[in-house]
Amino acid sequence: MTAVYMTIDTEYSARLATRLGLHARQEVFERSITCVTDFGDVGIGYQMDVMEEYGMKGIFFVDPMPALVWGTSAIAAVVEPILKRGHEIQLHLHPEWLKIAGDANPLPGRTGRNMHQFTEEEQVELLEIARDHLMRAGAPAPTAFRAGNYGANDATLRALARVGIRYDSSHVPGISRSECRISLKETDQRVVEHQGTIEVPVGAIRSFRGRRHAQITALSHWEMAAALNHCLRKDYPLFNIVCHSFELMCRKRKRANAIIRARFERFCRTIAETPGAKGATFASKPPRIGETTGAACLPQSELRSAARVAEQLVSNAIYGAS
Repeated sequence: MTAVYMTIDTEYSARLATRLGLHARQEVFERSITCVTDFGDVGIGYQMDVMEEYGMKGIFFVDPMPALVWGTSAIAAVVEPILKRGHEIQLHLHPEWLKIAGDANPLPGRTGRNMHQFTEEEQVELLEIARDHLMRAGAPAPTAFRAGNYGANDATLRALARVGIRYDSSHVPGISRSECRISLKETDQRVVEHQGTIEVPVGAIRSFRGRRHAQITALSHWEMAAALNHCLRKDYPLFNIVCHSFELMCRKRKRANAIIRARFERFCRTIAETPGAKGATFASKPPRIGETTGAACLPQSELRSAARVAEQLVSNAIYGAS
């Protein structure tokens, strides 16, 4: 049996909030969370629709930091529909919101894009503040965390242990130049206890020039399906995949990206139709130390990689500029 973690990093866009102004909360919500388009919504509601159609529960890593500027109600608007539909909520955190918060910044004078830019003590405070806002919005106490931009370091893991959050999933072996500063290597792709926290790496496969991380926009359906089947053949217990609340939109977040949307739908169907594969959450299938979280030993297929590059070129040509 291979459990598939479909993790959805769920966040109001700090960049949009800065560009449009803090008065535009509803527009930021519609372009980051519900993802309204002329052809229907493609955000978290749609993603839950698709997963539920195929008997899956998602793991939504929700960023509560916008509560600093918009209050708890802004986070409750995200949390409530996820909980109502029985999906899992975990903690996400983008420190960019500290700069936007102005006088409401709980760390006066301190800003940064990534968690690793803060001291361990500051990270403890940020995690406690974020968890508090998330729980005030109605979520249960989180047991897992993923840093915004994957920008964690070893101090983040120590801070998580101090605040009682058991799991982290910020290590991305498939991105050679990620913002992650955790002292694990690209070859570390198993669940491991590190700095007092259990690290659950994002999945990866072999590709051109090394590895490529398991994200809906980063791999083709062919590659993800091959990776899933490889996990089953090798009896790997976990396949940890990343998506975002806004990932099925074009880059400017005004239109749906039909290619990525179809890829998400098709892979959810593939999970449901593949014997031995099953969607899972941290609660339904807690990760165990030593478990492989991806298909890094899947032999590279130049044909699969080339097909993905061609598909991405088409996607970027149609949806990359608007």
